[in-house]
Amino acid sequence: MANISPDISFLASYVRGQHAKLLSISDFEGLINKPYEVFINDLKSFEIGHILRQNPSYQSHEIERFLTTRLLDQYSFILKNTPVWARNFIESYTVKFEVMNLQRIARYLYSNAEINMREAINLRSQEMLGRTAFIAKMLRCNDLAELLETLKQTEYAAEIEVAENIYSNVGDIWPIEFAFDTYYLKQMLAEASKLRRKYKDGALTFVHQEILTNLLLVILKADFVEVDVSDALKLLPLPDNIPFKRQLSSLISEPSLKTDLEILKSFNSEKINQGIKWYKEDQMFLHIEIAIRARGLAALKKSFYEDYGILSVLSYLKQYETQIQDLNKLLYLKEYKFPIEKTRELIINLL
Repeated sequence: MANISPDISFLASYVRGQHAKLLSISDFEGLINKPYEVFINDLKSFEIGHILRQNPSYQSHEIERFLTTRLLDQYSFILKNTPVWARNFIESYTVKFEVMNLQRIARYLYSNAEINMREAINLRSQEMLGRTAFIAKMLRCNDLAELLETLKQTEYAAEIEVAENIYSNVGDIWPIEFAFDTYYLKQMLAEASKLRRKYKDGALTFVHQEILTNLLLVILKADFVEVDVSDALKLLPLPDNIPFKRQLSSLISEPSLKTDLEILKSFNSEKINQGIKWYKEDQMFLHIEIAIRARGLAALKKSFYEDYGILSVLSYLKQYETQIQDLNKLLYLKEYKFPIEKTRELIINLL
């Protein structure tokens, strides 16, 4: 064990108790074979589906919001009980939920979706951050161009300026989504660096995994669509001791997805190798994305059992978050009757 601290031991013990309530692989296997309505009813039997018992709605976007609320409940409890020395760092990760809200708003404006934007975001996270007025202003934007112009007047300005230039060449929303991600990742990196040494190592281990996953995804996606995102990569400089730094540097300098995939194999990850295999079969880039996220999750699961400090708390939150993402994905795939075998390939916890 590592990083034992009297003032973090309560949270470390708490997340170990909560960890036992996460869905197992066999739980996911059982849910994945059920039709939509049965899936929802079965989900209610798990701790994570408790809120659905009081809100028996079958609208997928509403259920998505309910499930995310359960995740935010965990964050709220942990923030409330986080010792003072770690609070700014944990809060910097909570900024991720504001980023997710901005990404949803941008995505719906980009697609001209006919949806009540207030139902698309999770206001709870904004309340936790004390930034409801900020998100309310973004919700008043009528189109993507107005949203970007509004954001240029905020702390997101530097990220948006870069992303907007790439967006004009790519014609897709993902460079803007990456720019939002760099905002919270830079905050996390800065706050982790302020911690005392015995806490800093665990915090940086988590942040480096987050940065690694996000950088891999944007580099590979850029090479997949053959677009230059070098300016976007400058938003998030490589930390000196980030894992696989040599491979990341090679990926940045190689604008070929074929070469990228060969470099990825040097990660010695069965999950990545499986994702590459599926990608080569149907040329669906999502297989690569799922594999990258599954590799990162596996690394953090290992950290959860090796650490009894701040890293174990963050590892648990990441596992809970990924569980929510997988369940939300199942919601929509089942709603549109996506083939079960193909669905299994898109669930991070089953790769």
